[in-house]
Amino acid sequence: MSITHTYDAVILGGGLAGLTLALHLKRDHPQLDILVVERRRHPVPEATHKVGESTVEIAAHYFADTLGLREHLDSAPIRKFGFRFFFSDGRDDLDNLTELGVREVLPTPAWQIDRGIFENFLGEEVLRRGIEFRDGARVASLTTGEHGAEHGVRIRDDNGEREVKARWLLDASGRAGLLRRRFDLTGDNGHSANAVWFRLDDRIRIDSWCGDSAWRSECTPPERWRSTNHLMGPGYWTWMIPLASGAHSVGIVADAGMHPLDGMRDFERAVDWLRTRQPALAREVGMRRDRLLDFAFL
Repeated sequence: MSITHTYDAVILGGGLAGLTLALHLKRDHPQLDILVVERRRHPVPEATHKVGESTVEIAAHYFADTLGLREHLDSAPIRKFGFRFFFSDGRDDLDNLTELGVREVLPTPAWQIDRGIFENFLGEEVLRRGIEFRDGARVASLTTGEHGAEHGVRIRDDNGEREVKARWLLDASGRAGLLRRRFDLTGDNGHSANAVWFRLDDRIRIDSWCGDSAWRSECTPPERWRSTNHLMGPGYWTWMIPLASGAHSVGIVADAGMHPLDGMRDFERAVDWLRTRQPALAREVGMRRDRLLDFAFL
């Protein structure tokens, strides 16, 4: 098999991390010849099985100003009303609970992001900026050079296999951890966590959960639903994130020792788990069974 090309940088993984890394490298070093290899074929579904739909302010600044993506962010995603936390284990009376969150929209913008929509846009943007993006392609094998030698990547797609060389090899493959696994860098930090998440094709408006008009008016505008809302309890949190597509993302992150995955590993079990821990959210989700778009766990 002949080597067809030598790149300055080959990025393994073309999700959010890999595509933004490619844009950043090209911005700072326009002369670089960059290849991004992504196993998923584009366009990806708008409702992807991925977490990370809520930006914090520093990440929002990076996307908007460092990478120059503000026009897309202002036109597509929902402007976020900050993080919000309710310490609500076993309770549904939000107006009587400890709530941490901003009362007015922060001057520094952040957004709620539909990961599929955003990653499809990024895939198009890297091409516009002169970066080669190969979707629907898998890394068949890697060879790593030493002492300044080039690295080799064998790529497999519908057209067969192709081998390329790279001066720099960058791993943005997420949980696949291609270089992490190759160099046996995986370590156990003693913290084991589960996550389940799903999307409902409907808006969950947390403001309507309480009839106290004074509580509603504490926020300006009175739109807590635009926050990344967390309902908290011992060893876990749940999230609610509104998406521009009209869907709402719901998730549970939990200490595996306190809340085993088996108790929440499908939609109905997750709803049952919520009935005890977060009864208000369980009611909202249970009423929308017919609006379920997807479900995933980790």
